Amino acid sequence: MARKLSLDETKKCLKAWRELADKEALEVLMISNGGLVGYIAKKYLGKGLTFEELQSAGNEGLLNSINKFDYNERAIEGFSTYISTAIENQIRMELRKYNKHSHVLSFDQPIGQNKDGDELKIEDIVGTDADQLIDDIISEMKIDIVRDALQCLTSREQQIILLRYGLDDVHRKTQDEVAKMFGCSQTTIAKQEQRALTKMRHPRNTRKLKDFIEE
Repeated sequence: MARKLSLDETKKCLKAWRELADKEALEVLMISNGGLVGYIAKKYLGKGLTFEELQSAGNEGLLNSINKFDYNERAIEGFSTYISTAIENQIRMELRKYNKHSHVLSFDQPIGQNKDGDELKIEDIVGTDADQLIDDIISEMKIDIVRDALQCLTSREQQIILLRYGLDDVHRKTQDEVAKMFGCSQTTIAKQEQRALTKMRHPRNTRKLKDFIEE
């Protein structure tokens, strides 16, 4: 278990990171508060996101709070409460995002008609295979629509999709490579990737795809 920092040590690390870009100081702050992230994340288990996803959101909230806490104007005694609130708020935001987009259409559900008047289904527009789905979307849609579709995902899911399909101007990475980056198993990444792709099939996103194809 990471050692808890004293108030003086916390302030010194904050100053070192914020004023000198000392990455070791940032790492110390992140590790020393990792237990708090895990404690808060456990409170939200069973609400839709995995512990890893909750922890990822919590770490994002922790990092944001480290970058924003005004240690010159605020008493360092308030840092713990400040980061706790930020961690919890980020986790709640990710859960709201997940719940908002948890409903998806069935692939055989009609969404309109094609130019010939025949019934059009989602499966007629995108493939069910994960790689085929994203390839079809990228080839048929404008990149801004793809980016918009990514907004329905949690931060962790966005990162996985960006890495897996090279959407951030980087080479595509395999599930094994992404798993090593996240420190988890390939099976975990595969499940999270599939769930992310399923969420991208939300009616709001598939409607945009249909409209673009019919232009």
